[in-house]
Amino acid sequence: MDIKDIHKGMGNVDIEGKIVNMNAWMLAVNDKTGQAFVRYARNYRPTDVWQKLLANLKIGNLVKITNCEVVNYHGILQLKLARKGEIFPLKL
Repeated sequence: MDIKDIHKGMGNVDIEGKIVNMNAWMLAVNDKTGQAFVRYARNYRPTDVWQKLLANLKIGNLVKITNCEVVNYHGILQLKLARKGEIFPLKL
């Protein structure tokens, strides 16, 4: 799905894009249609699982993000990674 096609309330959203920024709570991902912020709720998984999930990701990597819910946070649409959501690095 393209980032431009997401809207509040959608569930089970999968996107692909390039990581343009990241921190301990969120990724910023771009595709050809726009930018999305992807939040991962740390309380769903133990810290060591998050560290393994994010260890191989770097700014500039292409990724596929699966099973997200679209939420509105202070007027900004964000994708919230669900409990069973995953982030996969893609090959170039």
